[in-house]
Amino acid sequence: MANVGIIGHGVVGSGVADILWNSREVLARRAGETIELQRVCDLRDFPAAPYADRMTKDAEQIYAADDIDIVVECMGGKGAAYRFVKAALERGKHVVTSNKELIADCGEELERIAQEKGVYLRYEASCGGGIPVIKPIEEDLAANRITRVAGILNGTTNYILTRMREGGVSFDAALKEAQQKGYAEADPSADVLGWDARRKICILAHVAFGTPLADSAIRTEGIDRLTREDMLYARELGRSVKLLAEAERTGFGWRACVTPAMLPDSHPLACVSDVFNAVLVHGDKVDDVMFYGRGAGTAPTASAVCGDVLDIVRCPRKRGERPDGAALPALPSFTRQLRLFVRVRTARTPESEVQVLAAFPGARLVQIEGEAFADEFALVTALGQEDALLDAAEQLAQALPCGAPIRYLTL
Repeated sequence: MANVGIIGHGVVGSGVADILWNSREVLARRAGETIELQRVCDLRDFPAAPYADRMTKDAEQIYAADDIDIVVECMGGKGAAYRFVKAALERGKHVVTSNKELIADCGEELERIAQEKGVYLRYEASCGGGIPVIKPIEEDLAANRITRVAGILNGTTNYILTRMREGGVSFDAALKEAQQKGYAEADPSADVLGWDARRKICILAHVAFGTPLADSAIRTEGIDRLTREDMLYARELGRSVKLLAEAERTGFGWRACVTPAMLPDSHPLACVSDVFNAVLVHGDKVDDVMFYGRGAGTAPTASAVCGDVLDIVRCPRKRGERPDGAALPALPSFTRQLRLFVRVRTARTPESEVQVLAAFPGARLVQIEGEAFADEFALVTALGQEDALLDAAEQLAQALPCGAPIRYLTL
């Protein structure tokens, strides 16, 4: 029998407890032994919970208890969660967490402790909620050299962009809707500024390439500067705007970034709408594989956590190591070859055209018919180095009013 203790009984923790308590027979059949919800820690009281007699307000009764084999951390954040997870690992307990901030910032230290103690630190739910992606990369695609991971990793921003495109609403209106539906926090900074996606792509790069867990090194742009008009131009060009998180491994090193991007409507990632997430993985043998589903929510995330618990119970022995990418140099994020889309918020005249083409020789100019677009136009640059194109866009914005540049990608 495997005994599980849960620290944190919020959105995710309550879902995990519900599965472990109400699906005991199913889990036992699939694990080959009983998985028992031994204890749940939270500062609040939950007298109506069927496992109320197993509640505690003292986390030490879980991470230091002799009768707990697997600790599930569902608190979030880094402070107390870091202390409890580290203490559990040091005591030789397996740990499962959905905490992307903890793994992105402290994962290397915690993995080292787990390795030394011969236990698991599993975090499938930290990337993509209920979408299985970490385990498939580690196991099902293990015969491949993974060279690229790209995806839509934040459901809140994807919902906002979907509403801006399909509903024709402004960024502020779409954000307010997301908050009303519970998709966005009162302070949405982690989502709309790209920090959440940055943590997730950092973790996925670590899993795929073996690179360090250092998300602060990943250059990031959010969606807060995008407008409803950007979505209309994208539709005119047969494209969709997504907040894209990317990581790639080359023969010279690795790079990662999070930026808004215009993708062709025919691309699989462009079809991912609402709060759904998707991850595209490229391997040298399998080519492209895509994982798609709900990236957040109580049930999907709890499902991924319980999957990790089951995996530990069924496979108590440690598996092989990840690719060794610790020595791979981190390449500058914005030095790849691509095109940019730039909206110019002034009338298209011979003079403005001259200024635009001086900044971007060979650019394709785009004009949308209609009175609402009479005093503006847009451009798609020729292929160039990303940093140089961004610098040119900044210089153009000093001469003419411009919108935020958007990567114009084909993937």
